[in-house]
Amino acid sequence: MALEFLKKFDFKKSKELIGIDIGATSIKVCVLKNSKDGFTIDCIDQKSYSESLLSDGYIIDNSFIANELKEIITRNNIKTKEAACALSSYAVISKKVAMPFLKEEELENSISVEVESVIPFPLKDIYYSYYVIGVAEEKQDMMDVQIVAAKKEIVDGYIKAFTDADLHLNLVDVDIFCLTNLIETIYAPKDIAIVVADIGASVTNIAIIKGERIEFTREILVGGQYLTNQIEKALQITYKEAEEKKISGNGEISHLYEDFIYNISSEISKTINFYTSTKTRERIDKIYITGGTAMLKGLKETIQENAQIDVDFIDPFLLVNDDSGKIENYRNFRESIAVALYLSSRAVDILVQ
Repeated sequence: MALEFLKKFDFKKSKELIGIDIGATSIKVCVLKNSKDGFTIDCIDQKSYSESLLSDGYIIDNSFIANELKEIITRNNIKTKEAACALSSYAVISKKVAMPFLKEEELENSISVEVESVIPFPLKDIYYSYYVIGVAEEKQDMMDVQIVAAKKEIVDGYIKAFTDADLHLNLVDVDIFCLTNLIETIYAPKDIAIVVADIGASVTNIAIIKGERIEFTREILVGGQYLTNQIEKALQITYKEAEEKKISGNGEISHLYEDFIYNISSEISKTINFYTSTKTRERIDKIYITGGTAMLKGLKETIQENAQIDVDFIDPFLLVNDDSGKIENYRNFRESIAVALYLSSRAVDILVQ
């Protein structure tokens, strides 16, 4: 389910691609090197901010992002200029349509008609991509096709920020698709239903996948930033101090902490219950969590207790060859780097096109 909103750009063939994940309050960067023995880590970096970087999927300040990217690139001595990024899932519209079985060329020529029918914006105002899921579940003589669209204004904002940072943005994906693809790659689940929960700063993205199909998605507009703001107000301290309190989870904020963890875990359980109630004889076999907020103490255990389903963290480093033991230096990034790491690995996809 590879997506490229920027097919029109030529790729200057390079063995490296900078994976850049711009979140609500942080920028994550990863560069992988690829060899016959697999991927190795060249660099991983992350910078966090007290102010929001995004609003409804739009980059708020292109110049600021460009300057921050330049600083990260320089600090890590990154030589390649080729980059990939992911849009937040709430910045895109994703629709599944049933179509007659078509050859690739025929599908490419006719897909715009389907896009116009399901996306509420004129074609001239959007970038769109699509992939074939497989035989339609309800119509065996048809195929399911996933259409994903984003406003040009949003994507062009990323292009400008990357261009101003002297980078060539040649691949744009979607964060939740990056995570589901990463899970398929490293865990290879077959014919079981899995929940993926990306618990970030401003939003929690949930996807339910079975095999190679994304069965269901949901965005909950609550993330770790909400808890930080609650702590900031309750204790009358700075945002930075509140963030430190949140990470430590000490006694004076325990009631705020526990309420937040309970609410997030309850929303995940509600999502699962809704899905299983609409799918006869369907059950969830596993929950994978990721995102900076996923590391909060007790969150994993509370989700598992509420849902009565085994919960684990996504370990993106399983995609990487660790003969040198270098990964241990990056363990603190495990919950936050998954999207950027997967994006960097997609250099292989581009090179074979």
